[in-house]
Amino acid sequence: MNDEIKGFLGEDWLHYQKELSATLSSDIELLDSINRYILSNTGKQIRPMLCLLASRACGGSCFTAVPCAVAMELLHTATLLHDDVVDQADTRRGKATIGALYTPRDAVLIGDYWLARATGVLVDNCDKRILKAFSDCLADLTRGEVLQMEKSESMETDYEGYVSIISKKTASLFRTAIFSGAYSAGADEATLEALDSYALHLGLAFQMRDDILDYYPSSVTGKPSGQDIREKKITLPLLEAFKSSSQEEKAAVLQMIRDCKVEEVSAFVKNRKGIESAQKVLRNESEMAVEALVKLADSKARDYLSLLALKLSERDV
Repeated sequence: MNDEIKGFLGEDWLHYQKELSATLSSDIELLDSINRYILSNTGKQIRPMLCLLASRACGGSCFTAVPCAVAMELLHTATLLHDDVVDQADTRRGKATIGALYTPRDAVLIGDYWLARATGVLVDNCDKRILKAFSDCLADLTRGEVLQMEKSESMETDYEGYVSIISKKTASLFRTAIFSGAYSAGADEATLEALDSYALHLGLAFQMRDDILDYYPSSVTGKPSGQDIREKKITLPLLEAFKSSSQEEKAAVLQMIRDCKVEEVSAFVKNRKGIESAQKVLRNESEMAVEALVKLADSKARDYLSLLALKLSERDV
């Protein structure tokens, strides 16, 4: 569906891609070479896509939202570059990370460059309210990462803490993308509020689906499974499995996580129907995202926003 949406956005999507590449251009060959590598291995680019769709859904020209979309992708990629260093990751999306190809120091520096370019785009093209939204988002990303570190060390994450973490680490990017696109299109406060609700629930659903898929076999998803357990992250499937567990059983599972017994923890979640229960929570978040869109006028862009939310609740990997 992503290709279909990009086709719908047409020239605006091409303009976004052109501006993203131009923004990263420099007079340093090594920097340009690394940037070209990153650009050739981008993911679905859902955040800039959401930014442009929100602008269209509010009756605006995507042209005014393109700088926001560019800044969104720059900010998101910068956080991934830094995350890969923190996680000591060798691959992302099946390709070698910058830290693996070069050095972790290089990855940090490139991340800093992308973040600096995002700031430049915002300062040159956007007003203070959008600047504040991006600034708040960056603060949330940091707070979410620190909170997750704290919870991983203490092993005391509950559902409220889990939602707080993913609200800051994932949903904040969705909310900023949607807000900046809609605001740049001149959306009124009621519309901005409705879209913020959509973006929050969409962001939560997006991360919940990712956390559920971490409990699927690698042969199904094409990604390493059990990574959250290895990093001592207590996510939705495990939290749902704990609901039908005694305190003694919960304590035993937490010790398994400390001992990095991935298969045993995965089996516990499977036996307690944690994945099925988590899927219901995910579906509810997706439905709330769609419901928030009823306040917007009918449009093809709104339909695509709705479809993106509904697709997250599908069982198929």
